Amino acid sequence: MKPVDEPDEETKSSPAERMAPMRRAPGGRTRVIYVRATEEEDREIRRRAVKHRRSAQRFLIETALSGSARLSAERSRAQRDAEMARIGLARLANNVNQLAKWANTNHAMPADLDDLIHDLGRAIESVEQTAVGLGTAFGVGRRGSDGE
Repeated sequence: MKPVDEPDEETKSSPAERMAPMRRAPGGRTRVIYVRATEEEDREIRRRAVKHRRSAQRFLIETALSGSARLSAERSRAQRDAEMARIGLARLANNVNQLAKWANTNHAMPADLDDLIHDLGRAIESVEQTAVGLGTAFGVGRRGSDGE
């Protein structure tokens, strides 16, 4: 019996279902594993995969290799959080750059510097929370300032 394929890109209904393909693994993926599931199991696996923004196949692989669905979900969440923190810091860095250029041109400090410092503090808190989440998801303890 031939396995059921996922719907074509055009027939997928939500953005979460239209996921970018994974980068190619070095040497390629040459092994195939067939899994039989009931209609209910298939629906539940696909629902959870979409929730975690993965294909059903990628979700099953990550879940199996991580040892638990909870750990796989935590890793997925931590990756999204890290990306959001990176975007926030990039925006903040752009603002700092613009203010530095203005200050150099006008030989004065900008009036909204206090707001920027407040935003910077919030961004640092966000990055720290994301780092803690990544440490939890990937089983890494927090290092001290001396690198131990």
